[in-house]
Amino acid sequence: MIEVTDTKLPFAGPAWIAAAGTILRDLAAAYGEPGQRFSLCERFTDAPPDVAASGLAAWWFRIDGTTAEAGPGEIGDADASVTADYAATLPVARLVYTPEIIAERRARRERGKLPSQQGDWSRAPRYLTELHNRLAVITA
Repeated sequence: MIEVTDTKLPFAGPAWIAAAGTILRDLAAAYGEPGQRFSLCERFTDAPPDVAASGLAAWWFRIDGTTAEAGPGEIGDADASVTADYAATLPVARLVYTPEIIAERRARRERGKLPSQQGDWSRAPRYLTELHNRLAVITA
């Protein structure tokens, strides 16, 4: 279920990452399965200075069954990672995924037309789409 709020947070900024962690913990508690583990690290280059003074906005999360943790910065041992340009990613970060959009993105990924995604995505829980959608509606 997507919650709509008037509060908008800068994409990949500290408050957005904190919100992502809260949402992810709630989703893992509700939908996680014992033994299910997955971690992700996302990096966004050329981020605005108010989001990341260095120009690199990064965050990570780890899921372990029904628990999850998330934080700012990078981790080197993530199962999967994404590196993309901040400005190019922003419209996608604000987009609520419908089944049609998911199918289109899958086809684009297969043709190599999406940002650099690396690692093993096979263990990614299905509820990550809900994480994305809940974040989309609060992303400034």
